[in-house]
Amino acid sequence: MLNKYLFFKVILLSAFFVTANLSSADTDVDKLFMLQSELGESRGVCFDIPGYRATIDLNIPLVAHTCKPNADAREDMIFRLDYPAVGNIYNTEYEVCLDTVESLERGSVYMRPCTGSVTQKFDRAANGELKPMGSDLCVTVSPSPWHPAVLAGVVPEPGVTFAAKAMSLAPCDDVADDLKHWSF
Repeated sequence: MLNKYLFFKVILLSAFFVTANLSSADTDVDKLFMLQSELGESRGVCFDIPGYRATIDLNIPLVAHTCKPNADAREDMIFRLDYPAVGNIYNTEYEVCLDTVESLERGSVYMRPCTGSVTQKFDRAANGELKPMGSDLCVTVSPSPWHPAVLAGVVPEPGVTFAAKAMSLAPCDDVADDLKHWSF
């Protein structure tokens, strides 16, 4: 009887650890960081590092951009959560982390080399709000109109256009939900 009890206990503990590992599986995968609302853009709205491949510019703030449909051309839109440390949002192609530089209202968000700084740590709420750790500010999309995205000399497919909006930090309570709720 004791051996049966130990057998079932081992099975239950094994199931618990497998389940615990599966719940953190999304941190090990590179994905698009997407606004939950389309804001009138049927392809979705994604985090985007300004520039394209050789023209990536880490000195320009991150933008909200039409999600690129071609998987071969969106390495500047693919991110990993909680890497290299908990709270980081990491781009594997360029080895950089989301960074507020300073958590100031209307401040910009950038992609910078990962340093472990508190300005590179973010909390993700269940509703999709993304906040600098310990802050009441949210990473938001500007309510201003769309503007044509600069494609850095890349010629898009005929008839394909992309649009972008500025992003900034703003008090969460002052921003409409469709401008601050993100999915990963």
